Amino acid sequence: MSKLGVFDLSVRYGKVPALNEVSLSIEEGERVFIAGPNGAGKSSLLGAISGAVATSQGRIEMDGDILTGQPPEAIARLGLSMVPEGREIFGALTVQENLRVGTGLRRDRHAVQTDMDEIYSAFPILGERRHAPAGALSGGQQQMLAIGRALMTNPKLMMVDEPSLGLAPKVVDQVYDKLIALQEERGLTLLIVEQSSVRAARVGGRLILMRGGAIVGGGDAADFGDQAALTEAYFGKSGAAEDAEAKA
Repeated sequence: MSKLGVFDLSVRYGKVPALNEVSLSIEEGERVFIAGPNGAGKSSLLGAISGAVATSQGRIEMDGDILTGQPPEAIARLGLSMVPEGREIFGALTVQENLRVGTGLRRDRHAVQTDMDEIYSAFPILGERRHAPAGALSGGQQQMLAIGRALMTNPKLMMVDEPSLGLAPKVVDQVYDKLIALQEERGLTLLIVEQSSVRAARVGGRLILMRGGAIVGGGDAADFGDQAALTEAYFGKSGAAEDAEAKA
């Protein structure tokens, strides 16, 4: 049984389709990237899995539990955590208060402090600034905080929407280094929306390509590390040639 299964999933915003019968499966401990142009349906897919976006068709399962139709709080209790696009930290709260927001649904209260210490160990800057307002952190530090807050829910599967958005390349390297180290330490399953197939190829894992609300290809992320491979995956050889002629 897969860790996560999505079966014939469709999402509509009014009359506008966002996802069209999308199906995928993710194994436990796997690292999967979703890439595609703006409007491909990447964020809609993560939103549907997390319960934040209503579905019009299909089924979502995690560890055999049906997620479809459940509210986000119930899905979070089953062990799924989400780092949203734009991070959505609480700027007026301190770093430590933001991290404690992630513990609200936990029943193992005795383990919370241990996990807090592990987050501070993984992201030392958060420990140093634990009593500072989160809004005073840099963009990279806020991304680390958002990841730490998601980890404080003690998830089995963590989804991250655009972790590199708006960050300098060196900062993105730091964020990914910490994220992958934490995955290995905790045995996490990761589903990451990442615009850059080059970044996904560098980090390593499986890549799923989306376009127009559908999955159009995928495979080992290392195979999509250059634009030519990505164009061929989206359009095929003949399609790539036609696209080039259209631009000429």
